[in-house]
Amino acid sequence: MSNLQHWSDNRTARTSTPAPVSGFVPAVAPSEFRSAPFRVELVLFLLLVATFAAVLFRGAIVDRRFTLDADSVGQFVRYWFADQSSGGKSTSSGNRAGQMEWSCDLRAGFAYPYCGSGIILDGARNGGGRDFSKFSKAIVDLDYRGPSRQLKITFKNLSQVTATTKSNASAKPVFLQFPAVAGHNLIELKLADAAVEQWWAILNRSAADAATPQFDNVVAIEVQTGEGASLGHHNFRLRRIEFVGPALSVENWYLILLGCWTGIAALYLVYRVVGIKRVYVSRQQILLAEGRLLEEARDAAESASQAKSRFLAHMSHELRTPLNAILGYAQILKATGETERQRGAARTIQQSGEHLLSLITDILDLSRIEAGKLDLAPRPVDLRQMICGVADMIAVRAQEKDVGFHWAVASDVPRGILADDKCLRQVLINLLGNAVKFTDRGEVRLQVGVLSTGGGEVQLRFDVRDTGVGIATDKLQAIFEPFEQAGDLAQRAGGTGLGLSISRRLAEAMGGSLQVESTLGVGSRFWFDVALPLADSSALPPAVVEAESGSVALRQPSGDFPAVPAGASMDRLHDFAMAGNMRAIRGEAERLIRDEPHVRAFAEALLALTRNYQSQAILELIEKHKSERVAV
Repeated sequence: MSNLQHWSDNRTARTSTPAPVSGFVPAVAPSEFRSAPFRVELVLFLLLVATFAAVLFRGAIVDRRFTLDADSVGQFVRYWFADQSSGGKSTSSGNRAGQMEWSCDLRAGFAYPYCGSGIILDGARNGGGRDFSKFSKAIVDLDYRGPSRQLKITFKNLSQVTATTKSNASAKPVFLQFPAVAGHNLIELKLADAAVEQWWAILNRSAADAATPQFDNVVAIEVQTGEGASLGHHNFRLRRIEFVGPALSVENWYLILLGCWTGIAALYLVYRVVGIKRVYVSRQQILLAEGRLLEEARDAAESASQAKSRFLAHMSHELRTPLNAILGYAQILKATGETERQRGAARTIQQSGEHLLSLITDILDLSRIEAGKLDLAPRPVDLRQMICGVADMIAVRAQEKDVGFHWAVASDVPRGILADDKCLRQVLINLLGNAVKFTDRGEVRLQVGVLSTGGGEVQLRFDVRDTGVGIATDKLQAIFEPFEQAGDLAQRAGGTGLGLSISRRLAEAMGGSLQVESTLGVGSRFWFDVALPLADSSALPPAVVEAESGSVALRQPSGDFPAVPAGASMDRLHDFAMAGNMRAIRGEAERLIRDEPHVRAFAEALLALTRNYQSQAILELIEKHKSERVAV
């Protein structure tokens, strides 16, 4: 702690008033970098660059644009057309008074009815149009009423090849089709999406570029109905057609200016780096000194952590030894107590000792995990036998609360795996113990299944479900923090709040991740997936159990039996039940079935209860029929 305090004091002193360190190069004062002549030259240089850029790029700040609207269309010749010139019956008429308005009626009588209006850009009719190849998009601003839902804009391009080839005497129609709605339409079209009218490309297929859109000499622009035009009356009012070119945009202009400023700043930084280098050297030496102090502080912290681990290990050993003795004597007192009050006191001592022992174990496990001292020790494990052992322990807790408990291992789950059975068993006991603890009615289920196999490994899912009180959504992550608990005060009083935190860290150490989902008043589900190597069956101990499932049913009311054992047998059964000796009860029941067939129904009921470890139900059954015999 003295080193930490010394390091903190040094940092505070250095922040308030820098003190010279022996052997350090003094930092260069900022005044050394201030040079009035240099600043004047730098300002002049910046002004010169800015003036040069403004003159050079003045004409490229805005985009290149060309607009056809009511103000500019007067200098061009306009025309209207319909399929009537091709043998159809459609008509078209327009307003020549400056407004770009026209209407037309599409009528049956032509295979592909059409109508529209055009603007002739080649006023002299000498084949000299306008070059639109420098533009990238066209913006069509149009008011429209009519049944057709597709319109198109057509560019009549008269290239040199078209004009000089007799077979290609007409201008190439290049079109862009777009959807239109009744009312105002503002459409942006990309010229790169244009295509040549198919009929024209077929007629002029001898030309190499017949199907290639061109905009280098546009002599006319037309707006007309598109493919699949509908019959009926159409009204058009063209507000404007604006063409936007790929000239340098305002954004690009600012990018260029930014590049110039960056270059200037780089030149200035070259000048500054000479002085900064000296400052850097001095600061590096200061950092080295601070690094040594940090290393000393880290060593002190590690030493304190090791001391804490040694203290916890020593204290856990010192506390566990007397606790185990207390628990042992409590079990003896509970089995040999003469009165119910003595046996109840012994049970209280045992429960309190077990709770304290569990708390010590949880704290030690959490400390070992946080200190990074958790080392897995995989070994061949008979998974079914381990699950049966866990289920036997949980079954006792479940029957004490009169809660159903069911467990199942899928048939495709391999018998042998390589795992740290202690860690895996601890996670399952924690999850199942919590499930039974927070379930007052209903059932608890454990399911083990296979997600995938391959490469000598099997990925297993361990799934624990209950019908308990559930967990609020905002508490689903908090319950994995140390000393955090959910539920009411009565339920939380029986735990430490460490079980889930330890379980999640153990699952992560095994390569899995403990997940949870829950609904208040409905129940909770905890599960984790782990990939474990397969074990050689020859390395496993002989199988003691082969069960793949089991259950503890809810206690049923004791029924009536044709006959019950005589007084001596009933007294022995009562003594065994008071001691919780399931093996002795099972042996006595089997003897009764063999030697006293008339009490077979009663003995079979006892066997069924012993298989489910329902000690309380056995005691109630025996005391009920024992009291009935006394009354008789």
